[in-house]
Amino acid sequence: MPHGVYIAGAGKDAGKTTLSLGLLEEFKKVLPDGVAFTKPLGQKTTLVEGEQVGQDSWFVDRALNMGLSLDNSAPFAASHGSAARYIKLGEPSDLPGRIRRAYREVGRKGRMVVVEGTGHPGVGCVFDMSNARVAKILGIPVILVLDGGIGSTIDRFSLSASMFYNLDVPVLGVVINRIIPGKMETVKELLGKWFGERDIPVFGYIPYEDSIARPSLGLLQRALGAEPIVTVEPGGESAVAGHLTAFGSAEEVLRSVRKHPGRSLLVDYSRPDVLDALVVSRISGGKGPGAVIVCGGEPDTRRIDAFRATGIPLYATERGIEQSSGRISQKIFKVEPHEEHKIKRIVNLISSNVDTALILSHLSGEARGETGEKKPGRFKRFLRKIFKG
Repeated sequence: MPHGVYIAGAGKDAGKTTLSLGLLEEFKKVLPDGVAFTKPLGQKTTLVEGEQVGQDSWFVDRALNMGLSLDNSAPFAASHGSAARYIKLGEPSDLPGRIRRAYREVGRKGRMVVVEGTGHPGVGCVFDMSNARVAKILGIPVILVLDGGIGSTIDRFSLSASMFYNLDVPVLGVVINRIIPGKMETVKELLGKWFGERDIPVFGYIPYEDSIARPSLGLLQRALGAEPIVTVEPGGESAVAGHLTAFGSAEEVLRSVRKHPGRSLLVDYSRPDVLDALVVSRISGGKGPGAVIVCGGEPDTRRIDAFRATGIPLYATERGIEQSSGRISQKIFKVEPHEEHKIKRIVNLISSNVDTALILSHLSGEARGETGEKKPGRFKRFLRKIFKG
């Protein structure tokens, strides 16, 4: 079996793919036998050449040009009805075997395999394949990705890590993600002290990066079900990221657009004054917005023609402005393969803020059995660590 590390998160969208992406790039620089990637259990699929494949595995493969076999890098993706089918019929019947075989196969491409978990640690229990169970089957240690904070971060760690320790799966350490830059020093001081007192390595503190979090126009369009009305040349909208919402007077909206000209603007169908102001501003030499999404219906033909003449991309959705802005604010958007500038930024963030050499050192010790842990007993030791005796 190849060597590997399991990247688990305390919750959905914790930053598992982000960390996996950065670690793969860093490991490639120092591991002569190569690296590989797999996500044994997936919850989302994407259509590639007529076949449904694991979305995150496809993204990592495309982003890093790894040439992965998508069958092995995403051996099982849960689809609608698959949980009910498993409970009723026990199908698929050989998930552990399928996951082991896929892991061995991707290990032929690289002796170090980064294995990405799915959702929070309990996801997959309906298939008797929680994240902890998968890591146990593969015999590899875990790095937990936690959202930046203090009390909530410790609470999530205690809950999440217990599932792995309960199955005698070693938790190698943690990475703290999405820390508000102004709170970085406080978070480092307090979490460093808490984890240090319990001999739990913190491999990195990653700051929140707004430029990565901002969704592309394509993601916004799909999230809102917006239809294109006026488009620009292919690729011309790729630099559009993030959004503004047209609340307030037309002049207030224009000030926001001038401040963030590369963002999409959500405008309610009942605000023709804002649409007209945007056209006048563009004719006068103003910049932005990157695109306009009209919420609640399409604007009239005259305004569509004005947007076409001024080159402002225009979209429309049947969702109202409140529903649209609420949907976007509650959603964490993932990076797409064509967003090369974001991928480079992710790799740089991991390189600058995560100690990959320390991770490899701990992985080497784990492989040699130098962790100091004796089975059984990890779970009891974990409880003693958390509650300090």
